[in-house]
Amino acid sequence: MPQRPRDLHPWESPEALFGSELRYYREAAKLSCAQLANKIPFSKSTISAVERAELRCDRSLAVAADPVLDTRNALTRLWDGLFKGSGAVPIWFTDWYKHEPDSTYIRSYQPLVVDGLLQTPAYARALLDGNEAAVETRMARQEILARENAPTLLCVLDASVLYRDVGGQEVMHEQLMHLIEVSSPKVRIQVVPSIQHGGLSGGFVIGTLTDGSEVAYRDGVLRGDTTTDRGDITSLTETFALIQAHAYPLSQSAALIEKVAKEKWT
Repeated sequence: MPQRPRDLHPWESPEALFGSELRYYREAAKLSCAQLANKIPFSKSTISAVERAELRCDRSLAVAADPVLDTRNALTRLWDGLFKGSGAVPIWFTDWYKHEPDSTYIRSYQPLVVDGLLQTPAYARALLDGNEAAVETRMARQEILARENAPTLLCVLDASVLYRDVGGQEVMHEQLMHLIEVSSPKVRIQVVPSIQHGGLSGGFVIGTLTDGSEVAYRDGVLRGDTTTDRGDITSLTETFALIQAHAYPLSQSAALIEKVAKEKWT
């Protein structure tokens, strides 16, 4: 007896919604994944992975499947609504991207670069290799800091971030001075010396949501991941506290940032 396909939960993600619709139209057309694969230039395994929300398909799959499944272009329209322009947000960042605006308190540790919520357009552009869609998306994320119910952001930067050349002298000077300008009771920036401490394994962010729950995002070598696992968040909270214990106070951090901006990047 053939194995029953895994149940889909279209509310879980854009990929799950698209996958469930693809399966709906395929089954309505009384085609198996293999039969559909014989009619469009995509393999059975690709179609199956898209339906299981394990893969975000190219738009060309939706375009090819629409006439075969007689959807009246429903899949192409759905793909455009869900994914058009979403290349500006990597798929592995999507979960955090959705949670971030709901945060009331954000703790961020960044050992390599300035946190995205605090980057200038020029600094972001240098990091993102000139991808303007990605730059615009990153700048749009920062709007949460200007809203009426803005979250409190506590960001700890490794001191090496101040000296790392991203985009050249002018970009770095502007970026460091921007850190000084945005600092406030709601945006608190500390610098931790480049010494051995608990944050050497990578950057991370912990967000406290409006309902009191917490979610965390951790950087990785190839991609990051978002977690709501209680054990993981407890461990990251303890790590953040250890890092912060080594950090300079707010006023001393601000003085160091300004000193580096003037002495190294002017």
